[in-house]
Amino acid sequence: MKAENCYHCGDECGKDQVEFDHKSFCCLGCKTVYEILNQNSLMEFYELNKTPGIKPKSGGGVSI
Repeated sequence: MKAENCYHCGDECGKDQVEFDHKSFCCLGCKTVYEILNQNSLMEFYELNKTPGIKPKSGGGVSI
């Protein structure tokens, strides 16, 4: 079976895969962002890049 990649961020979905609107998401966060964009007619966001919702590297933190 081929591993699915998240429609929003492109990461591999793994065992916690979320299916919504005939698309696969790696987590509820990515699904929620997709829903917000869809509900607000902002789906052109996904035309900017194949997987524009790239997750930040963990542990990076923001310096102030």
